[in-house]
Amino acid sequence: MTQADLAPHFARLVDEPLCDAFADRRAVLPWRNKRPLPAGEVSATWANLMSGHRSSEDRLAYIHVPFCANHCLFCGFYRNAYTQHAASSYANLLIEEIEQEASAQTIRHRPIAAVYLGGGTPSALSAAELSRILSTIKRCLPLASDCEITIEGRIIHFDTEKIDAALEAGVNRISIGVQTFDTDVRRRQGRRASRDDAIRFLEAIRDRDRAALVIDLLYGLPGQTDRVWREDLRIAADIAPDGVDLYGLNLIPGTPLHKAVGSGKFENMAALREIGRMYRTGVETLAAKGWTQISNSHWARTPRERNLYNLRIKEGVDCLAYGSGAGGLLGKYSYSVAPDLETYRDAVISGRKPLSGMLVSDSLQPARNAITAGLEVGRLDLERIASHLGGRLNPGIAPLLDQWRSAGLVSIDGRIVSLTTAGRFWYSNLVSAFDAILAGSAPATPASGATGPIRNPENQQRTLRPS
Repeated sequence: MTQADLAPHFARLVDEPLCDAFADRRAVLPWRNKRPLPAGEVSATWANLMSGHRSSEDRLAYIHVPFCANHCLFCGFYRNAYTQHAASSYANLLIEEIEQEASAQTIRHRPIAAVYLGGGTPSALSAAELSRILSTIKRCLPLASDCEITIEGRIIHFDTEKIDAALEAGVNRISIGVQTFDTDVRRRQGRRASRDDAIRFLEAIRDRDRAALVIDLLYGLPGQTDRVWREDLRIAADIAPDGVDLYGLNLIPGTPLHKAVGSGKFENMAALREIGRMYRTGVETLAAKGWTQISNSHWARTPRERNLYNLRIKEGVDCLAYGSGAGGLLGKYSYSVAPDLETYRDAVISGRKPLSGMLVSDSLQPARNAITAGLEVGRLDLERIASHLGGRLNPGIAPLLDQWRSAGLVSIDGRIVSLTTAGRFWYSNLVSAFDAILAGSAPATPASGATGPIRNPENQQRTLRPS
């Protein structure tokens, strides 16, 4: 690539790179650089994968529950309003889908290292339904002896009976999307629980001491000033969970918040520069308390918090997917499960995998996975990347890294590239640049705000949970 080709990916040389290195943050989408498989080939390809695909590593499993009690303003995942009848019927279908695949050679081939129950809101299901689904997972899937089993939950309706049922059924990691403890900011985003409600709920899970507790916090919400954000961090640290996620707000087109901002309802939105400073505040606050940063957006306080699913998914390991709206990966094939509940139901009842489509990656995908996984943990091994590219790096990579070093985004020690705090904040731009170099393509389309969550295992890490 020429200097002109690389220039769109160069960072600005500024005094405060964390705030001003780029004009915007680019989206890292899970289907990037993949081509759709023709619809007529999906069924036969799936049958071949179920009988003949073999994983080289232990795998993951993702279980989707597509119901929410209400649509939080910032969330781009809302699909179905919760009703007891709909959720109960769905639980039966989900169990049947898992059971139908249980004997397939591919399913039994290697252990599953981590299971993730996401949504939507998995805790919308009843205690009995959660117990049945988890028991089915343990009975039908070859879980590793130390398998990490995560459930996302919300504060409202995640009562004592449900929590205890999930723990009894084998859940060993509970992720709660608090986003902010400030009652006023919460209520403006459609959150029902107050600050004190949230604290009491989290302390009750913590005091059970039976699973890793992870708190998700979101920064950049309307009305969430620097003072509010620092208080959010203080409260979260004082609760002393096992892990904390810090995510920058992504103003996702089509969400109620995006529409409200467009109509002028929220005039106190944080600018990208302010969001960068909030990220730095989070990094410095948790570092001062001795927490370990294990990815760009995740910190662990205790060894019990492994964050295994979220880290391994970035590496591109195989992921089995179940439930309407879920996404999975087997080798070079990404697949999605029908997001429409009626379509999903009809397929499961007829004994078919309810696929809505498949994508195929190219020969460069292992290199992309190595880059994405390395940048996610702030440490890029150039030798590993080169091993996926015939032993030598693309000639555009060296000048790009040199420019990023000059801009304060990375440091370089031999063949190891380490991200600075600013580099971690601009992670998605760095991934986008590598993608463009590998493909020899134009820069990716900018995205408003931070990289957003997608219900696909290749970008599961930035999921926002309702509470």
